[in-house]
Amino acid sequence: MTNVVLVESGVAVLVVGALVGLALSRSRVLCGWVSTLFVTAAAIPLGTVVVRVFAGGVEPEVLVLDAGVLGSSLAVTIDPLSALFLSILIVLGVLSTMFSVRYMEKFEGDSVAKFYPVLLLFFASIVGVLVTSDFLFFLVFWELMTLTSFFLVTFERADPASQRAGLKYFVITHGATLCMIAAALILWRESGSLRFSAMRDALGVLLVGDPVAYHLVILLFFVGFATKAGVLPMGAWLPDAHPVAPSGMSAVLSGVLVKVGIYALLRLFLSLIPAAAAMEVWGILLALAGAGSLFIGTLTALKQVDTKRLMAFHTIGQIGYICLGLGVGVYCLPHQPGLAALALMGAVFHAVNHACFKACLFLGAGSVLYRTGERNMDKLGGLGAFMPATAASSTVASLSIAGVPPLNGFASKWLILATCLLVGFQTPLFLVLGILGLFVSLATLASFLKVLGSVFLGWADERRRISEVPASMVVPQLVLASLCVLLGVFPEAPLRIIHESVATAAQTALPAYDAVLGGSQALNLMVGQSGLAGWAPLTMLAVLVVLVLVAYGIQRAGGAEVRNVPVWTCGEEHDPDTVRYPASSLYLPFKHAFERIYPSFKVSVPGFPAFLRRAFDIDAWLYDPLVRMLDRAAAGMTRTHVGTPQMYLLWIVVGAIVVVAIMLTVMVG
Repeated sequence: MTNVVLVESGVAVLVVGALVGLALSRSRVLCGWVSTLFVTAAAIPLGTVVVRVFAGGVEPEVLVLDAGVLGSSLAVTIDPLSALFLSILIVLGVLSTMFSVRYMEKFEGDSVAKFYPVLLLFFASIVGVLVTSDFLFFLVFWELMTLTSFFLVTFERADPASQRAGLKYFVITHGATLCMIAAALILWRESGSLRFSAMRDALGVLLVGDPVAYHLVILLFFVGFATKAGVLPMGAWLPDAHPVAPSGMSAVLSGVLVKVGIYALLRLFLSLIPAAAAMEVWGILLALAGAGSLFIGTLTALKQVDTKRLMAFHTIGQIGYICLGLGVGVYCLPHQPGLAALALMGAVFHAVNHACFKACLFLGAGSVLYRTGERNMDKLGGLGAFMPATAASSTVASLSIAGVPPLNGFASKWLILATCLLVGFQTPLFLVLGILGLFVSLATLASFLKVLGSVFLGWADERRRISEVPASMVVPQLVLASLCVLLGVFPEAPLRIIHESVATAAQTALPAYDAVLGGSQALNLMVGQSGLAGWAPLTMLAVLVVLVLVAYGIQRAGGAEVRNVPVWTCGEEHDPDTVRYPASSLYLPFKHAFERIYPSFKVSVPGFPAFLRRAFDIDAWLYDPLVRMLDRAAAGMTRTHVGTPQMYLLWIVVGAIVVVAIMLTVMVG
């Protein structure tokens, strides 16, 4: 069975699962488990394709359907880059659907017919985006992905915030789609085809003959793809959409949907744009856009007290790291392929890592919301005593997103920032951006220390009747937290796969993996024959374990007893909630210093002219006068009801005379 047939089988299973889920939607839990079963079943053929591709089984492009218009056809190809992002979809698709089985119980007033079937179609559309090699069908699947995600974001129909966020998402993303269509039409005019290979050739022609059109096409594609990825300012939809979506969907939005935007950017800058000196300009612009997103997104997150909104802004910040690495790689591609390979590997590795730790964090926030009904950190605290598995998973993911070694977030950030510093010796701008990235990583740590301290640590109110969430919600969190540890401690295996993905997609020949990162489990940054830096996660982990054991031994040797006593409040007893330091009070100097860093725009609509308002006010000049006239007529008729039978007989006689007179008039006429 070929890879294309396996992909078609996976998509068919998802579509059938959507139909079955629709039929079973009256039973909320049964529909959830059946949908999870179908997603898992679809993951088997799709996972087989991933394994085959990375085992060297890349197959030639297969023509599935010839559209016969615009020089387009549904052609399918699965290369290592497609397979890499397909693996992210497989893992998060199964885990988020499993998590949602019990989580969706909290939406008693909303039918799951609007969730599970749409979710499975959403997954199927992403598969289409990742495997098609023609822009027309890429756009069809892209729009299906956007439409289904819109319905999932606006799942709570009765929530005005959900509807506003959905409308904002719909308008912004479709504006971006128009940019993509405009760029494709410019290239179609040159080549007569919307196949990606023809579009690449057309870009090469424009580079030589019409540089303005060349850069315009790249700009339009960049706006379209970066909007979906959540890069500021195009990603302004993201902080509103994440909090209102069901938490399983929030995990998919951050872990999968924005990664599809990153996938499209990689295709644009590695596969479509000719490797030329003109790429340096776009490398700088990408790096600046990434730096702006990571700085503004992270410092805005620092101010939030809503757990899901905080994590939404951190998605913008972490996507900024990915774009920073992508920018450095694109800048170096024409003349320094070794540094380009390092930067691109760091960017893609961070995309994979972000899918793990951010999905875990959203599922943790969803678990807290499921048990407490709260997203406001000022009203939470001490939940670690009641929800230990959720607290442990969220702690691992929080430390990972902050770049604490030896977790996976550190490994990818280290690659990105180290490459920034190396390139910065030749181009000082990247040195500044690398230092900025280091500072923002500290701000990220501060932000998630606030989350851990405000939600899980502190005094545990025993009066709360809270327990750990069900196993179907715990397991996905533990799996993702375990991936954060494994990808950090053993980074060589994923990085070799990522190197193959990037090298296959790039038009420029990149050095082999061993030539840029050495050949051992430790990561050794190599430029030429020189090793410039190294990171040995297993050694670091061993040192950490030894130090923990030493500290534990010293603590036990002292023989000190553990005592649980109230917090000392200068001799006077207070209720713990009274003296608790709320999340909104942390980091106030930073909040004041960067209060307006995330811009807010108010659109003023001009007043409607008075004469037009009167002209269109049909109630004022038509409906209301008619009602008043009928009211007066009805009031006049009521005066005829005097209660005397003779009067009613007189009205009958008068009425009969009037009718006869009218008939005679008509007949004579």
